[in-house]
Parts: sequence; structure tokens; C-alpha cells
Amino acid sequence: MFLKLVSLESVSIASDSYALLRNLIERRNWRCSEMDMDFLSLVASVAVELHKIKLALFPLLVQEAKPGEGFPKALLLLKNSAIALVSLWEDANEIVKKCVGSLVEQDVFLGNAEDVGGVLEDFVNQVLNGTHNFAWLQERVPSFLNAVDVLLSTPVYFPYSK
Repeated sequence: MFLKLVSLESVSIASDSYALLRNLIERRNWRCSEMDMDFLSLVASVAVELHKIKLALFPLLVQEAKPGEGFPKALLLLKNSAIALVSLWEDANEIVKKCVGSLVEQDVFLGNAEDVGGVLEDFVNQVLNGTHNFAWLQERVPSFLNAVDVLLSTPVYFPYSK
């Protein structure tokens, strides 16, 4: 059986969907295009980074709110996740360009992934560089986490399905 992927209900289910599809391909001799699997893998990676930011790194940052050994480490881990999101966005864009020839219209998922990664990296850099303090970052956490939730709930359409 050959599978053609069209969409996912949301980014948040991408990791589970990828694992399930991978299992079906290996065990049942199903097939899926390499482009679909690559794109789904990237979306799953974005979902993993977003969950990590929301469930592990921001709570760690709040725990380590007092300047000390753990605080800079938490900031650097957040920065690494931000860089990973932007890099995954670039990779996903390349797949879309291969599928449709160019990016005629910006995909909502891709645009939001780039924005979330860029904003987080900017926030962390401003605190690490001393431009702003931790209180400034804490004020921005609720709206940032809201943006993460929006991205996690965004439907994903595979490049050729539009």
C-alpha cells in the first residue's frame, strides 16, 4: 500500500504520527514518499522542541530564577531550542520548495515556527547580553507560551496538498 500524506490535525500530534507511520512502513511493507516522511519528521521535531520549551525549559527557568549556576544554563538551553526551531523551519522550507518549486504563499505552520524560534532567541539573547533582566523575560513568558500553544494546535498541510 502506498500512502500519500495530506495533512495533520495539529503540530502536537506529529511525533506520534511519525512514530506510527514509521512502524506501519517497517512492519506492513507500506510505502510513503521520502518527501512526505522528511516533512513529517521535521514537523515532529518542531513539536518535540515546542513541548520541551513548554514543559521542561520554561519551568526550569522559573525554578532557577535566582542568578546562579542553573539560571544561565536554562537560558542557554532555551537558546538552543530557539536555534533548533529556526533551523527546522529552514529545512522544512527547502522541502516545500522541492515539492512546489517555490514558496508562493507562506504556510501558516512554517511562518509560525520561524516566528516562535526567532522571538525566543531574541528574548534569551537580550537577557544574556544584559540588555534586559529576568523580570523582563518573565513578563513575556505567558504571551510566548500562548504562541507556542497556537503553533502546537496549528494544522499541518503537506506541501503538494494545497
